Amino acid sequence: MSEVQVEILGQGISVVAMALIILSFQCKKQSMFYVMQMSGNVVFAISFLLLGNVAASLLNLMGLFRGMIMLLPKEKRKIWHLVLINALFVGAAVFAGTVGGDGFYCLVPFAAQTVGTFSMWFGNDRSIRWVQLCVISPLWVINNTPLISFSLGGICCEAFSMISTVIYLLRTKKSSKNTQGACKTDQNDV
Repeated sequence: MSEVQVEILGQGISVVAMALIILSFQCKKQSMFYVMQMSGNVVFAISFLLLGNVAASLLNLMGLFRGMIMLLPKEKRKIWHLVLINALFVGAAVFAGTVGGDGFYCLVPFAAQTVGTFSMWFGNDRSIRWVQLCVISPLWVINNTPLISFSLGGICCEAFSMISTVIYLLRTKKSSKNTQGACKTDQNDV
């Protein structure tokens, strides 16, 4: 396969990965959401490998393990799981930065994955989305630009994610204002 053909294949696969991630937001069950997200991570990993971004490829594969742990009920997640996930991210970034030839560029997807893990682990729905909007998505957009490794599907996926996050934050802000005057509210509704 020529370089151009590999590039076209990589871009095409990135669009498939984007579709999986976008479809995940339509899942009603949290477990199915994580399954779709993990599937998108695997497909993005293949895409990034074809596009020559070893760090993004490996870090997306490590995101698969994070997703499996996040599928566990909160009470079954242990702190060593968090340490293991981040150790995998560190190992992937070190490998990609040295052997994989990505150099310091590996720090961009590494930061996105690490910050994302901590926000999912310790955050609530709103704080996770704020971190997604202000840190994670911008880092992935930087990774997906021609500066590091151009990924059309990756850029579109993050744009969708940011728009979706803004809509969620506006919608939940409005709904929390509407419930402030009510006599009884359920904390789990927001």
